[in-house]
Amino acid sequence: MLYVDRMGNETRVVGYIRVSTEEQGGSGAGLEAQRDAIRGECERRGWALLRIDEDVLSGRTMRRPGLQVALESCRAGDVSGLVVAKLDS
Repeated sequence: MLYVDRMGNETRVVGYIRVSTEEQGGSGAGLEAQRDAIRGECERRGWALLRIDEDVLSGRTMRRPGLQVALESCRAGDVSGLVVAKLDS
């Protein structure tokens, strides 16, 4: 789980999940596991999870619609941080 150290309790965050293939997205297993991990971590830390944005696209590019919506929420100050279940390597 990735988080920003300066975030405290009652912090508003947005989650982001992604799988690479339509098959993974269609089964929902990978996405649901990521959703559960994000929800659990936010609950544990006392963060207010506003929503979870998602993409079913390759991680080769940052030009993913769900990611861009999540990042824009951070830029606009609507949320204090972005929570992801894992980083692509």
